[in-house]
Amino acid sequence: MRGKRLKDLLERDIHFAFNVWDFNSAKYIMDAAAGIKKDVILQTSSGVFRNLPQKEFRAFVSSYSESLGINVWLNLDHCKDEELLIQAIDSKWDAVMADASFLSLKDNISFTNKITDMAHSKGIMVEAEIGQVVGVEDDICVKKEDIASCEDIKCFLEETDVDLIAVAFGNAHGAYKVPPVLDFGLVEYTTSITEVPFVVHGGSGLPKEDIKRLISIKGVKKINISTEVKQAYRQAISHALEDGVFELDGFQPVNVDRYMSEEFNLLVHEKYSLIGDI
Repeated sequence: MRGKRLKDLLERDIHFAFNVWDFNSAKYIMDAAAGIKKDVILQTSSGVFRNLPQKEFRAFVSSYSESLGINVWLNLDHCKDEELLIQAIDSKWDAVMADASFLSLKDNISFTNKITDMAHSKGIMVEAEIGQVVGVEDDICVKKEDIASCEDIKCFLEETDVDLIAVAFGNAHGAYKVPPVLDFGLVEYTTSITEVPFVVHGGSGLPKEDIKRLISIKGVKKINISTEVKQAYRQAISHALEDGVFELDGFQPVNVDRYMSEEFNLLVHEKYSLIGDI
């Protein structure tokens, strides 16, 4: 099953997961990954998932990745809605993130186990979160109470059968306004007590030295990139505007594709170069 194959992959190697929002953004990431001969994980937020033609998107990703000769997996990122999680499982997403980190530890465990039972029965992987990885938009900053505790991490891992674990260790979503203060010791603790692959959320904008340090920790296997994908899209449009591609006379939408390809290629290549095997 594809879920098991993804789990096997992440138990062996480190991979980046890029958030996409439509067919084109998925294609640009897949093209970029194929250019460096890398398998890749695509993620959709709950809002994006709701608005996608889900089964058609699943079919496109499967078909196009096969034509490129790479493996591409789909993950539903940060989903609190049980109905949406079931839809993703039924639509054959390869993994889902059952995010009940906003609940009490007991309720987080209960919700996670309910989704895990359903997902595993269909060969789908489940990711969960301890502590809350918040957003840095609107000057929201990481608070001490958002960071996971060793006791909660240990209890959660003992009481669930998740395939991937995310922990709040000072990381956040969005564009960091100041360099984050990361608790690397918490990451090391988590990976020392479990074989479950560790997921880094809020990978966009982390200093390269922080990413390299995280990569060096055995057990860190997945690093999520979202904001930087959107920034690459915006940068491509900006460059195309500067070059006059959007002038009314002679405008051809297809000419914008070159700029998109260049920016997405740069992003994917830069991230995988941090691993040091390209």
